[in-house]
Amino acid sequence: MELFFGFVLLLMAGAIVALFAMVGELGSRVPDPAAAGASSTEVQPVEDARVGHSVTWPAGLEALGAADTAVLLVLSTVCSSCRTLATQLEKQRDPFPGRSWGVVVTCGDAANGKQFIKYHSLDRVPHFVDVDANWVLAEFNVQSSPVGVLVAHSTVEAALMFNDAAALNTTIARTLDGHRHEEVTT
Repeated sequence: MELFFGFVLLLMAGAIVALFAMVGELGSRVPDPAAAGASSTEVQPVEDARVGHSVTWPAGLEALGAADTAVLLVLSTVCSSCRTLATQLEKQRDPFPGRSWGVVVTCGDAANGKQFIKYHSLDRVPHFVDVDANWVLAEFNVQSSPVGVLVAHSTVEAALMFNDAAALNTTIARTLDGHRHEEVTT
């Protein structure tokens, strides 16, 4: 009997060592919080977005369709980065100087979307509550948030994942400068 308990104890000790090794391996894959702050200004294109697509604007966002260039922010009520970004936006008078901008909030039900817009004072800009993200998916093929959609003359120029409005604005300026350069050389 002692031999059996000794074997079980040895087996349990081995399992604990293996468990700590797995936890250590997982810990090495989790980004350092200090380094995470550095990557918050990274802006990446959304794979498979419908770039070149002519947008059909819903009620509430029609003003963006009349603009030469506009930025449409896709936020979600269940996204912590979106809540942080919405808080940034409510503190800034004009996060995208010289450009029209608006917000579409994806949500499970309209009441949550409207509450998100009101809570973050986003009702001061063109906005739309997109229940189940049906419009965002159909128009842009975007399934994540936060995303900034750059639109020029109602045509999608770029869809960009971001976590910082200033970084998005810088990327948009570079994107538009690149398009102007292409137009001049062709």
